[in-house]
Amino acid sequence: MIAVKAYYDGHVFVPLGKMQFKVNQQAMIVVDEQPAVAKKSCRGIASKYANPALIEKEADVASMTFSEAEK
Repeated sequence: MIAVKAYYDGHVFVPLGKMQFKVNQQAMIVVDEQPAVAKKSCRGIASKYANPALIEKEADVASMTFSEAEK
């Protein structure tokens, strides 16, 4: 069994990071009752176009990218 971080986009769960799954592969989903984004807001001139729900995902991707660059 593996653990996969994901977010719910309103229709499906989307894994964070690159994962390979087989068609019809079974999964067990455990939902954290705390919201992924705790009322964070976007700043800057493009903030009216930003999706606050993706702040955490972008932070995770940036963290993974920079940690891989250090290797």
